[in-house]
Amino acid sequence: MAAKVRVSLTIDEALIAEAKAVGLNLSAVAEEAIRLRTRAEEMRLWAERNREALEAWDKRIEEDGLWSDGLRLF
Repeated sequence: MAAKVRVSLTIDEALIAEAKAVGLNLSAVAEEAIRLRTRAEEMRLWAERNREALEAWDKRIEEDGLWSDGLRLF
């Protein structure tokens, strides 16, 4: 298990009250949200860094097709 660190967050009071009322573990919810958002940002940055290669690949497929084009039955 990874080490935990204490942080301070500012979150809407009503939202916290609602979350507690339904029994949510705020730390677990925050951790999962940060994990998902971090992964999404990593993916966005990867796509940005590789944009030229992705565009070149798309152009190649558009011009030459896929190696399997003659094999597909649909």
